Amino acid sequence: MFPRRRPLSPSVVELDGPFRHQLVHTRGIRLHAAVAGRPQDPLVVLLHSAFGGWFEYRRVIAPLAARGFHVAAVDARGYGLSDKPPSTAGDDLRTAAGDIAGLIRALGHEQAIVVGADSGGTVAWALAANYPDMVAGLVSVSAAHPVDLRRAIAARPWYHVRTMARPGLPLLGTAAYRRHLLASTAPEFRHSPECAEELHLRLQSARISNARPGMLRTNRLLTASVSARWLHTTVAAPTLLLQPPLPMWRHLARRSLRRISGDVAVRHVARTRDLPHVENPPAFVETVAEFADNADNADNHA
Repeated sequence: MFPRRRPLSPSVVELDGPFRHQLVHTRGIRLHAAVAGRPQDPLVVLLHSAFGGWFEYRRVIAPLAARGFHVAAVDARGYGLSDKPPSTAGDDLRTAAGDIAGLIRALGHEQAIVVGADSGGTVAWALAANYPDMVAGLVSVSAAHPVDLRRAIAARPWYHVRTMARPGLPLLGTAAYRRHLLASTAPEFRHSPECAEELHLRLQSARISNARPGMLRTNRLLTASVSARWLHTTVAAPTLLLQPPLPMWRHLARRSLRRISGDVAVRHVARTRDLPHVENPPAFVETVAEFADNADNADNHA
């Protein structure tokens, strides 16, 4: 367990940088986003993992904006500088996807390129499948639709031991967070100053007052149950699967490809594992910007 310490203010993750912090009103709550770029440029929305926050993307926001995009790295409901309403039975994948759909509109856009890592990728898949007019492109970073992940776990559970052990992780202490981050990243990143900084921010974020319920809820989205209407929805938007070349991900990609009816590519960012935006930001920016340019051009000519 985490040592008993006084809860922290959300300001611990209000980092300075080449972006501005903005509270976006959507669906009766305020979501925090770190924003850069011109509002008239195509929108790129960045959705974080279950044990992180908007800050995972702090090194890619400005470079993506410099490539001609309006960029918003979002704190999910219950995280960081976003509102933390009491958890209810309605706080599910539908709620999470609806939050981001509302945020896209509130930022003045009709659609966005949506980039999601881990549980943020789960939300991105749900958004692309069920709000197709709002998603110009999907970048799934070591993630999958929850129905496909559940079925993959049932078929080959030995590939997914880490995933099955995750539900209680937000309640554990510093050592568990450190093990999870190291297991999610490539060896060359693990001893870097950037790794130490990322772990520090994750631990600080976990200690923010009233953040733990949101982390538990969001972590469960990976294999969330969905309504019958959502079971077989497909993704028509151009899709980029960013994932490491490991058996687990190859097996999961085969399921993911059956859910995609539009153009799709599977890529690996060099010298990374599950968190390429954290491990190798320049290569991640190049990969995402190239995909987003192509997706935006395809949409403009549709």
